Amino acid sequence: MGPDGTENVELLQQAVAATDAVRATVAHAVNSKLPGVKSLQTNVVNSGALAPLTALARRGYAEAFEALQILSYRNTVVCQQLVEKGVVDLIANTLNDSSVDLQCSMCFLLTALAAFADSSHAPMMRAGLVPKLVMLCRTEVSQMSVETGSRAATLQTRAAAVLRNLAHNQRNHAVLIQAGAVDPLVDIMRSSTDPASRINAAVAVACLVGHEEGNPRLQLDEDLVGEMLGVLDAACQGGMKYGIFWTVWKLCQGLASLSVNDKNKEMITSKGGVDILAEVVMGKHHNQETAHRFALSALWNLAFNERSKAVIINTPGLVDSIRTILSSSESPKTREVAKGALWTLGLEQDVRSLQEGGGRLVVGADEETQTQHVMLSYEWGCQQSVMLIKSELQKAGYQTWMDIDKMSGSTLEAMAKAVEDSAAVLVCVSKRYKESQACRTEAEYAFQQRKKIVPVLMEADYKPTGWLGALMGTRLYFNMSDPRHISSKMGGLIKELGDAGRVNVTVKEAAQRSASVSVATASDRAEGWNVYEVEEWLKRIKCSDYVGTFREHNMDGVALSGLYRMGSDMRFLHETLRTEFGIAVMGHRLRLIEELNKLFG
Repeated sequence: MGPDGTENVELLQQAVAATDAVRATVAHAVNSKLPGVKSLQTNVVNSGALAPLTALARRGYAEAFEALQILSYRNTVVCQQLVEKGVVDLIANTLNDSSVDLQCSMCFLLTALAAFADSSHAPMMRAGLVPKLVMLCRTEVSQMSVETGSRAATLQTRAAAVLRNLAHNQRNHAVLIQAGAVDPLVDIMRSSTDPASRINAAVAVACLVGHEEGNPRLQLDEDLVGEMLGVLDAACQGGMKYGIFWTVWKLCQGLASLSVNDKNKEMITSKGGVDILAEVVMGKHHNQETAHRFALSALWNLAFNERSKAVIINTPGLVDSIRTILSSSESPKTREVAKGALWTLGLEQDVRSLQEGGGRLVVGADEETQTQHVMLSYEWGCQQSVMLIKSELQKAGYQTWMDIDKMSGSTLEAMAKAVEDSAAVLVCVSKRYKESQACRTEAEYAFQQRKKIVPVLMEADYKPTGWLGALMGTRLYFNMSDPRHISSKMGGLIKELGDAGRVNVTVKEAAQRSASVSVATASDRAEGWNVYEVEEWLKRIKCSDYVGTFREHNMDGVALSGLYRMGSDMRFLHETLRTEFGIAVMGHRLRLIEELNKLFG
């Protein structure tokens, strides 16, 4: 400023030129991966540059925001200093009213702050930036291409990059979803012609809703999966891709969420995803512990797919690297994910051998006299309701196992012992249960061990599909979705369990009684069905095409039982099903008859 309070244009021009020189010098060091980048940034900051750069930013110079961005690149200390100087609030207050070029440079700086300093996230949330960034992601501004420094970008690209970096922090998810971030990100993911924009959007969507298997907004195509794996490969090598240095752990986090979806498992594997995840597991990276954990989490999810499992096992050195991480990692979370991957790959003994004393977890008491328990398999979100069920079972004389009070050692070993020592497993069905890799491992292990599985519905109107739907098969559900009614609904559940897990009933006695009790209770319960429950049964046994016909014939549980008894004359039953119910396909009639036998036979 001059003596009269006006701006000195000549000095201002020199300041802008110096700002651009600072930006260009540090950017060259970053992009060329020269040694001592952080020292260079620190020297610039210690020279007192932040104050004039911030002042220029307040006057609306895009060059100042770009210089601040490169100074804060992978430098948490500088990021924190900028937050303390009020840069986040400055952007929040001026973003809507600025030119497109200036908005783009502001988002460029926000991306660095969000990426390299988690401490900046809370100030961004408080400043109300998320709704403004979502607005900038909308389609109507996507075509406004600008140049920022030496890199071309759109305003939409810059805004999406900020949201992506915020999405890596789970504490931000509720705000991002509530602000409507998912839909514009999905639009970018599907329609942008820029691969970097598509990948940024896809990773953000993956972090926010990618684990939701049935979410229709996350329809990945093979090209996008290939692009994501390509940038992960480049990140493993430390190279640029699409003009960006990508972060290994953040890409792996996105893939870990995406790989929950069974269709995505196939696509990731077919595009060479296992080989690239193996690069992560075997390599050294920035924030290595986190990178390993998310890569192992993705591999654990992929291992549920038989084809992917075979590829993982046959990838040279990969299984041995997982074993090495399991034995050497100092992170309990990383070790647990490594165990889950090995277990699902069918390498249970690798996990068991690490226990004190090694070998298989064994029952302490004599097999003939020990009382087995009822195991409650659940996802943490419904823990309080599950504890009510547990309490009611204990009042009824059952010995129970629930991980909050019986777990010793790590989760996976405790789970294995709990399943092996169980007389029955209550699978507490919910959407989040289906999405949990730990819950899936638990449920499938119970199935492999041929344990009595009793589904308990914890989420109203939820109908499991995919692996959980297949695992449940035609088993009948006990609806415990309303905790207020759990006590009144325990009668049917207790009848279904019979002596399985009841205190003072030996393993041998429970095994002898179990079959007859379960058949009797299934028959009694089915006869009490209403028409709607019969329709649900038809859907579960894959005879949904005949729901309308059964409804027209007013087929409730009693009528269904009468239909079963007609089976004493099998020819007459087949003819009735064909003519009266319109079941012309022989295979469908045979399936229905077999399922009737299971209910009433």
